[in-house]
Amino acid sequence: MQEYLQRAKDAKIELSQTTGKLRNDVLLQMAVALRAEYGFILEANAKDMEYAKGAGLSSAMLDRLLLDEKRISAMAASIKTIAGLRDPLGRVLEGWTLPNGLRIEKVSIPIGVVGVIYESRPNVTSDTAALCFKSGNIAVLKGGKEAINSNNAIAKAMSDVLESFSLPKEIISMLPDSSREGVMSLVKMDKYVDLIIPRGGESL
Repeated sequence: MQEYLQRAKDAKIELSQTTGKLRNDVLLQMAVALRAEYGFILEANAKDMEYAKGAGLSSAMLDRLLLDEKRISAMAASIKTIAGLRDPLGRVLEGWTLPNGLRIEKVSIPIGVVGVIYESRPNVTSDTAALCFKSGNIAVLKGGKEAINSNNAIAKAMSDVLESFSLPKEIISMLPDSSREGVMSLVKMDKYVDLIIPRGGESL
């Protein structure tokens, strides 16, 4: 875990040197990649659906988990929308001038390494990763165990795009230990992780 998070922390340096245009170009290519890899993603999702049905998940939970070509296209469209948002970095949020003429400004910067824990909705993987990347943050993702294959496939498609732009794949990654113990370890790693976001009510 420590070695994995150290690589994520190291990736902050290269990500901090990217421009808003480059991040948008990468995001647009990620949208293309999701559509291109839909067969691979659907194959992974079928494994999750089989497991979920065997585990007796409710029909509502199964519907949350299910992916099809239309839903993957919607995920790609969401990434394109994120790419089109205003760059959140480098914005002057507040400013004032001291009596001696010195100008002080509060400027938006990335948070750093962001760990996100969420439920079994595979689309959250692409949305969260894209939002983190757009804002210059490293995404360490932990989805519900029922969606592990789907999430890994989505994250791989996106991290492959990062590598095609000569960026570290660790900018977007799934937590390697998705057990409760792994999550507990993650939340204690404040030397490496700058923010933890728990999303949903059954993430652990």
